[in-house]
Amino acid sequence: MIVGGSGFIGSEVAKTLIKNGINTIVCDLIQPSIVYGGKWIRADILELTSIERILFEYGVDTIIHLVGLPAIEYCEKNPHFSFLLNVVSVQHTLEAMRKGDVKKIIFASSAAVYGLQADKPLRETEITTPKSMYGYHKLIAEEAIRSYNYSYGIDYVILRLFNVYGGDPYSGKDVISIFIRRAISNEPLVVKGPRKFRDFVHVNDVAKAFLASSKEEIRNEIINIGTGEKTTLGDVAKYINEYFSNAKVIEEQTADDGTGLYADISKARSVLKFEPIRPREGIRSHVAKYSPTIAVI
Repeated sequence: MIVGGSGFIGSEVAKTLIKNGINTIVCDLIQPSIVYGGKWIRADILELTSIERILFEYGVDTIIHLVGLPAIEYCEKNPHFSFLLNVVSVQHTLEAMRKGDVKKIIFASSAAVYGLQADKPLRETEITTPKSMYGYHKLIAEEAIRSYNYSYGIDYVILRLFNVYGGDPYSGKDVISIFIRRAISNEPLVVKGPRKFRDFVHVNDVAKAFLASSKEEIRNEIINIGTGEKTTLGDVAKYINEYFSNAKVIEEQTADDGTGLYADISKARSVLKFEPIRPREGIRSHVAKYSPTIAVI
């Protein structure tokens, strides 16, 4: 069962699981646009009894938890709402699993748990020093999961996602979606800090990581999901400009906002056999889908 399965990442995960023959239930308040042959159940993760009922009724053996409030600024302004979606939703899931004897949870955590450590590729063994409400709440959720493993034997795979892209730019809140929308509307691409970097990982690769994590033998692991490469915001604007040549790029020099992190993905490669598309190719391919004319590169 995928809780939060109607969202950007959740819908792609559901599609990938079902395509690979895994009996999948999508559990969310909002019905996904396409269920791809799986089953959708409307439920509120903050209503514990409804989650318990679904687990008992359908004999769920694994839960993928994708509920959350990922907007860092919004979490800072709404800490209680952040706590409900990023922490309480996990606690409710774990408690329902304990009562329903569900043996495994795969949790979408975040690179934000690492804090400000941009000088090297980050391994899963790094000390976690979050610097945002969102990062703290994700780390609290991770510890809740580990506590249920220790006390009740619930297995887990915690995937620390870096900057995921590849969704519908008309609804996405990430920088790549914003830039594509502006390019389509012939608005300038305002790059606030062209040398700031991210570790951009395609949503298709993220979905494959969740699929690999669902294997019975993979348990009690914390794994980075990124590409291990730095891509600057200036690079992103350049890639988009290749397909939208009329989009004016305006660069503004700003102080580092501390969100530049990149992953060491050696563990993902060894445990999950994870091989992501490189950002240079992946971002270009994604942008090209929305270009009125495909540029010759």
